[in-house]
Amino acid sequence: MEPNSHAGIHRSIHFSLTRNSAPGYWRYAYSIGEKVRSGRVQGRLPQLAIRRVKMRIDRDMRTGPAND
Repeated sequence: MEPNSHAGIHRSIHFSLTRNSAPGYWRYAYSIGEKVRSGRVQGRLPQLAIRRVKMRIDRDMRTGPAND
């Protein structure tokens, strides 16, 4: 049985994933500084959803605060 939620740290950013009601989708949330990000990623396997959230964190850290 796969977990319904996951929490982790990537590049000192705390993130959380929760299984969405739609099959194969996960809700995520994390904050960088004062900015809170949340949304939905697709991934049948939890590991795939975790990887996609980590990629979003990397992208947000690269773009920096200029995109506020």
